[in-house]
Amino acid sequence: MALLDAFKQQVLSLGRSEARAKARPLLHQDETFARSAAGVDRRTAEAFVLFWLLSDQALYLVAGGADGDWAYRIPYGVIDEMALDFDENAASLPWYVRLAIDPSADGTITTLGEAADPGKPLAAPHPRIVEPAERDRLARGEIIPLTGFAVVPQKFRSMLSLQLAASGAALHLHGEDRAEAQRRLRARKRGKAKE
Repeated sequence: MALLDAFKQQVLSLGRSEARAKARPLLHQDETFARSAAGVDRRTAEAFVLFWLLSDQALYLVAGGADGDWAYRIPYGVIDEMALDFDENAASLPWYVRLAIDPSADGTITTLGEAADPGKPLAAPHPRIVEPAERDRLARGEIIPLTGFAVVPQKFRSMLSLQLAASGAALHLHGEDRAEAQRRLRARKRGKAKE
């Protein structure tokens, strides 16, 4: 089972580049992706692969499932709260991530349009504004999951904390001390193995 978990984490790591490419058309002007986290909607029998990408202006949620893939640009001001819970007993994907969107908050959520320019078949679809009805469905988790199990690096957690604090959104972070203790223990074990 450990081999399967390691394989899954490697696949997710490789998928981050594809997730960034999918969401790139949604970037505003000189905005760039700074940090990312990768995961799935469930640890077993997962239906969605999920990526959370951070810029200095927004969180990008990219999801892929059997019926297709989606990318959303969600400004930090639209996020009501996020929660990250660490499970020290999990063999893989130890963080449980929950995102709550305020559908009535100011800020424009965008996603990719249905089709690219017919004259340029290889061009990426243009961004479009998520209208109120779709925004409500997104906030309820009816389009893609707003929760999942993930690998969430410390630098991602730090940047997310700063951005949500600046926008007035709540971040509930549980188990940060246990995650850091595990990281230090793994680093010591790697150091001893090299000796």
